[in-house]
Amino acid sequence: MLPERRTAARTGLAALQLAPILVSVVWQASWVGLLLHSSDPLGRLRHLDWYAFFQAGHRLLAGDLQALYPRELREEFLWLYPPYCAYVTAPLGLLSEQWAYIVCCAVQVASVAGALTFLRATLSAERYVLDVSAVIASSFFNSAVIIGQASGFWALILAASLWSWHGRRAFVTGLLLALMLAKPNWGVVFPAMCLLTRQWRVLGGIAVGFGVMLLSSLPLGLERWHDFARTTHAYVDFVEQLTPMSKQLTMYAFWRTLPGLPHSHGGAITALWLASVLPLLAVTVAAWRRRWSEPTPPLPRLFGLTVLLTIAGNLYVYSYDGLLLLLPAIVWHVQGDQYRSRTCRRLIGGCVLLVFVFGYVALTYGGVAWIGPLVALWLLGEAYDLLSAAPPVTTSRPAGSALGFQTWRVRQGALERRLGLAISARLWSRGTAG
Repeated sequence: MLPERRTAARTGLAALQLAPILVSVVWQASWVGLLLHSSDPLGRLRHLDWYAFFQAGHRLLAGDLQALYPRELREEFLWLYPPYCAYVTAPLGLLSEQWAYIVCCAVQVASVAGALTFLRATLSAERYVLDVSAVIASSFFNSAVIIGQASGFWALILAASLWSWHGRRAFVTGLLLALMLAKPNWGVVFPAMCLLTRQWRVLGGIAVGFGVMLLSSLPLGLERWHDFARTTHAYVDFVEQLTPMSKQLTMYAFWRTLPGLPHSHGGAITALWLASVLPLLAVTVAAWRRRWSEPTPPLPRLFGLTVLLTIAGNLYVYSYDGLLLLLPAIVWHVQGDQYRSRTCRRLIGGCVLLVFVFGYVALTYGGVAWIGPLVALWLLGEAYDLLSAAPPVTTSRPAGSALGFQTWRVRQGALERRLGLAISARLWSRGTAG
């Protein structure tokens, strides 16, 4: 009966680890049912984020480059990426609306699967079922798939960059990180950390990759960069007025949604944001500088720390972009034995759980943007553990080693006595012979 009980226990544990996926199944099935019962499903789909990629692809193939960036900002989804990113949308311009939406959703699923695969290869993770099911069950994954956003693609780039860096492919890592500059407010963080730690080959890859992307935009005309700058500048006010702050993941969104603060005074909110972000930046830089000089620096944890800073310290990170958190969360779960403080490890675990819960709360009910301070607290726990003093080297032997040591000493003593007797006998024989 004992083997049968073990088999049943393993089956029950596997089922429990897969249970979170049911949340995703319910969400996706509900969305499909809503579309099927809608009188105008295409009209409903046109109000989702994927439609900006679809329109950009059609305008690019039609040669209508002036219409790539809108002249007037209305309450709709806009193309807000640098000009060189327009080439990625070209395949969508060959498809109908229905197929373009399906492709956008499928790309997100494939991107997240690729990110999880790269992370597993980097961390040499054996027990990975719970990590995969938790990511699939998260509100970040489900919302990104439903609206056809590009969050899974950014998670894939970061996971591939970590895998490449861990494999000592520094220049390739830089080329991959250069792709993050498609989101300039995200892409500048990693080059800054590489500069502080003097990772010249990584910086060289970033410079070459970014230069190639800039050159690729020349056929579109320099006017596109002027349009991009104008649209980005105008979109700041658009975000302030029309984008729900409760669905964002930053410390800035937290201060904007916290009751009792003078939200009409932008200067006061900016001051609070700076006061909360500068310490996060300081401890992140300190962790990189202290731990990177070690013979084997904890690269996955430092990489995840930078991702946390990118999210908590930014001015604009929407709910679906929480998919980027899968990287530091999986690193925490897989490399838990590397934490020097149990308190920090448990604190981070609590933050991960609350971020998962509040992801659905923010998506459904709104309210205060609590994910921002949770990510900040997560970052502080990581940084404190990375900066804590190394544990003292112990000289104690494992259980059973004392008995083995005593046995070795007895055998050594017996050997020495035999060797002494042999030498004495040889000397005595020589003396009698003389």
